[in-house]
Amino acid sequence: MAPPSKAMEWNSSFDMLMANVTNASDSRSYAYAEPDSLDLLVPLSVTYIIIFVAGILGNISTCVVIARNRSMHTATNFYLFSLAISDLLLLVCGLPSEFHRMWNPSTYPLVEAHCIALGLASETSANATVLTITAFTVERYIAICRPFMSHTMSKLSRAVRFIVAIWVCALCTAIPQAMQFGIVTQIDNGQTTIVCTVKGQGVHQVFIISSFIFFVVPMSVICVLYALIGIKLRTSRVLHPIKKLSMESSERCSMSTRYRSGTSQRRVIRMLVAVALSFFVCWAPFHVQRLLAIYGKSMERPSETFYLVYIVLTFLSGVLYFLSTAINPILYNIMSNKFRNAFKVSGTVIIVTHSYFILRLL
Repeated sequence: MAPPSKAMEWNSSFDMLMANVTNASDSRSYAYAEPDSLDLLVPLSVTYIIIFVAGILGNISTCVVIARNRSMHTATNFYLFSLAISDLLLLVCGLPSEFHRMWNPSTYPLVEAHCIALGLASETSANATVLTITAFTVERYIAICRPFMSHTMSKLSRAVRFIVAIWVCALCTAIPQAMQFGIVTQIDNGQTTIVCTVKGQGVHQVFIISSFIFFVVPMSVICVLYALIGIKLRTSRVLHPIKKLSMESSERCSMSTRYRSGTSQRRVIRMLVAVALSFFVCWAPFHVQRLLAIYGKSMERPSETFYLVYIVLTFLSGVLYFLSTAINPILYNIMSNKFRNAFKVSGTVIIVTHSYFILRLL
């Protein structure tokens, strides 16, 4: 990795780092300090282009197969449809502006209204993503561990209402953050820099609270619920039927049907666990980076080691952040026979397969 630019003094650089960490244009961005050569910019740009293409094709394919196949119209798949929409929104609103900022760090191509609008869209989609993952985890928990409740809680109409509530909640919680952003012009050593960044006061506390509410709490709930689901599945007789030679033919048929249903449920759970796990892996560095920036801002003289760790983490978290928007369709295609068959029927398997092999090149 190329060393960060030394064009700015440390304090000025970290001010810009902090500004970019809470950048509304993509809700996640790299340190302002740019590499001195193209050694990092070129491979990073290629990676971003691959992620953008794979994410657009993969998430559109997911929406198409769920919308076109009535057999895919389940509560869980409706949540996955919502997740694909939030990933698309996050990708479209965040990655192009980040790409422009990488190559033109001193300019911002849009007006302040667009800066706030992009920030609102990015924050809304980010909030909707984590709320959707939490919602389908709760839905699976109810279906497995509280089957009597699932008859009412897992209805499609109720799932649709929950999804609408998720997006309304995501929008309402994003507005206070988005309204603090705007266009800021800074002059340092005769160089003018125009960025879409934080203009409000007290933003540090806002983002600390946001990381707690939209990452720590949901991931804790998800971990607990999947642990309970795992315990339930392990002890379920449906998944471990007792074989008896004297069993009547009708009883064996019924047991076989229940076992296949249980096996299908386990596959769904594995896929959803993979989605939740990938979300954690891809978003944890982003939240750690944001908290490090806030902590570093309060330090009088951060060490060079702290600065280096922050720089490395910002570049790593950027790739993982945007990768999270493209990886879910790949997981569906790999881990779900039903999704894989639906992709084939809808004629979109080529798109998803290409996305899979493209991401394998990263």
